[in-house]
Amino acid sequence: MSIRMTPKFALPLLLTFASSVAGAVCVPVIGTARLLPDAACTIRTVAQPGTPASLFGGDCFSVQLSLAGFPAATGYAGNTIEPMASLVPGAPVTVAPVAVPAAGSPLPRQIVQTARTTMWLGHGARRTAIYTTDVVVIQPQLSATGQVVPKLMTEQILISGSDGKGAFANVSGHLNVMGTTVGAPSAVTGQICMP
Repeated sequence: MSIRMTPKFALPLLLTFASSVAGAVCVPVIGTARLLPDAACTIRTVAQPGTPASLFGGDCFSVQLSLAGFPAATGYAGNTIEPMASLVPGAPVTVAPVAVPAAGSPLPRQIVQTARTTMWLGHGARRTAIYTTDVVVIQPQLSATGQVVPKLMTEQILISGSDGKGAFANVSGHLNVMGTTVGAPSAVTGQICMP
């Protein structure tokens, strides 16, 4: 008799076993992420507990995340209006999004945007809500119609918590998204850690 396990179940099982006999176990991950516009802005009602709905101001999305060896994750995300402070003493505090000026150019060198995401990973009793805080850095360009649009984009995502339930309770780690994920899959790399 042979027992066969697909990678999407074997890797989480291996992580759970390894974390039970050692400290935190971290594994590198690769995959894709895709966002679709969410007119209902569902993230306002499913964000990490304690996150005020008023923090979300701007675009909202549904999220599809596929990481090799893990079950598919789905969820919601939204751009946020969060305080940003300079490390220069005495500099004023502002809120995201912010523009980094480019000398001699009407376009900023970069635009920095903040966001929050809630994703569910796993199924049934093994399902975990994962919360993230995100920073998006955009290199803008002018479109043929004169609109400011992304030329290059990267997103740095930190796992800020979970609902403490399911197979991925107390997960930590980070993800890096390269490219514009709205409407089309973009590459994701990172690290997922289990305590």
